[in-house]
Amino acid sequence: MTQGVKQVSNTRVLISKIPEGVSPNKSHFRTVTLTEDAPVLKENEVFVKNITFSLDPYIRYEFPEGETESHVVGFAISRVIDSKNPKVPVGALVLSPSHWESYTHVHDPQYLNDIVVLNDVANPNVPLSAYNGVLGLSGFTVWDSLKSLGNLKKGETIYISSAAGTLGQLAGQLAKRQGLRVIGSAGTQEKLDFLKNELGYDVVFNYKTQDKRAALTEAVGKEGLDIYYDLVGDDTVEIALDLLNYGGRILYIGILAGHKNLEPVPPKNLHLILYKKLRYEGYIVFDRYEHFGEFWKEVTPLVASGEIKFKEVVLKTGVESLPENYIKLLNGAFTGKVNIQVADL
Repeated sequence: MTQGVKQVSNTRVLISKIPEGVSPNKSHFRTVTLTEDAPVLKENEVFVKNITFSLDPYIRYEFPEGETESHVVGFAISRVIDSKNPKVPVGALVLSPSHWESYTHVHDPQYLNDIVVLNDVANPNVPLSAYNGVLGLSGFTVWDSLKSLGNLKKGETIYISSAAGTLGQLAGQLAKRQGLRVIGSAGTQEKLDFLKNELGYDVVFNYKTQDKRAALTEAVGKEGLDIYYDLVGDDTVEIALDLLNYGGRILYIGILAGHKNLEPVPPKNLHLILYKKLRYEGYIVFDRYEHFGEFWKEVTPLVASGEIKFKEVVLKTGVESLPENYIKLLNGAFTGKVNIQVADL
């Protein structure tokens, strides 16, 4: 599609009610299809056809509290079909925040600032879907958090929860490249085999079938734990606090348990932060975008050459399938980044 489109058939997912005390389910979403006039753009605005959506646990926290019939916001790879933005030409492929719908009018100043023209950075040896995952916001989150907060040292031990997800896959490999001993947990044998045999994790365990404290204590061994890369935000942090060495770090990156509305369990041993001189620090990616260029320069060649491996899922289904697959994602049904392709390039 090109400039001059007058009307579009737009399938859109709306929030029908806010999840309260439960993990999101189908009753929290509503799908509609409407024939709409193409927007008349103002300065700097763009109109895009969404191609491939990135499914990410954090999307639950984009739900506006107390509001219904509002948009679900995630990231997508899209084709620009109209533009009043000199930096975003018609026909370009872009990575940007986008509503769960077939076509999106990007006019919010914050969203406009976040648009990346993929034609300027995409590597021909890398699948486009990778820019939703290992080379997208997820990958940048891992690279930047380890670089800015991790203070990784050769010979240290790092434990990564939810290790088979998009973030965990890259975190383990980057840590290995810097000479760390890497421990990871996941919920199926298939995921554990992938971590151990393909990504090079040193020790893995099943957090669903094994006692977490016993398994992590055995995995850490006498050397102790130096870094806990927390992608879940559950009671594992209490175990980690017990096992961390003096001067250890907890990098609080993800809250998968919170996205599923699981009741938070505060650790009883926070005093160990003082006694062991630990650092417990949260990370938010959205104020770090100025470093995206450095990330691409360093990591893109590693992905293109196969030195950094990644597993992803690309489902060629419609916009209406987004809620169902998002629910599956929260329940651990997939390994790696989940892409929902809703249109052809």
